[in-house]
Amino acid sequence: MRTFEKNSLKSEIAEVSRLLRLAGPKDVFTRIGLERRLKELTTQQDEDPGNHFQSRVTFKGSPVVGSYGISASFGAKAMVAFSDAVSAVGASLRGVLAARGPLPDRPDFEMLITGTAVGSFGFELESRNRELVEGGAVSEAVERAQILLEAASQEEDDALAEAVVDLDRRAIATVRAFAEILHQHGALCTVSTAHKTFSFSNSLEVVRSVARLEDANILEDEQTLSGVLIGVLPVTRTLEFRLPNSEVIRGKVDRSVGELETVHEALHKRSTVRVRTTQVGDGKTKYLFVSKPEVPDNGVDLLGRP
Repeated sequence: MRTFEKNSLKSEIAEVSRLLRLAGPKDVFTRIGLERRLKELTTQQDEDPGNHFQSRVTFKGSPVVGSYGISASFGAKAMVAFSDAVSAVGASLRGVLAARGPLPDRPDFEMLITGTAVGSFGFELESRNRELVEGGAVSEAVERAQILLEAASQEEDDALAEAVVDLDRRAIATVRAFAEILHQHGALCTVSTAHKTFSFSNSLEVVRSVARLEDANILEDEQTLSGVLIGVLPVTRTLEFRLPNSEVIRGKVDRSVGELETVHEALHKRSTVRVRTTQVGDGKTKYLFVSKPEVPDNGVDLLGRP
């Protein structure tokens, strides 16, 4: 149920309840009608699960005529591209996104267009997959797409590297494709959820996003490092690893690695670990741990204890 529908339902329930209180003992038929209507309204309210993830995507620019209408061809292309971007980001976060082929788990992340957005012209979207909504998977996918668009629209290389470090190339490309459609049609967009809103302020930010999300601008490499694990934060899935030159690197652990309950066994012991590095432009290198630290059979801690 959309927000304005919920508000309208609450208002009608309040009004019918007020009229019931005013009905006198002799207003038998009036009371019967009001009680029947109140039951219908409360049943409708109770049947709404209330946990649908909702977002809004609105547009302005050449394809849009104020709040009156939008080019059908542009609207269709833009919404397909946005849906693809959310599905690809969600699949990437799950670790199931292949380099090519159909987008996996698309039905899990696909959203319904439930109405037109008030204000600018756009669309209200809603996910009805209760399990994924309750688990936060859908909202995380949309929010990560927002963060990626926002980071790409600015000139801060480190922020963009942080936004892409745990995403597959294909997910980044689908987000870029959405921005490219905006650029081709001279449009801007705003993506809003209950927790975050992102807007392109001008066409330069759209052009910048398309350019900065190019494969050539994002340098990735995978390597095996030797050193010592010195810190584990299981909740945020973050590790700290000290290299032989005393440099400490920090990064998240890729979801494909699985749970981290046993990682503490490698604390303060010499080990090796595989990482994926990401660098954007002249920014700092960002690290993603793509394996758990592996301690040799004769591994000892820094005090020489096994």
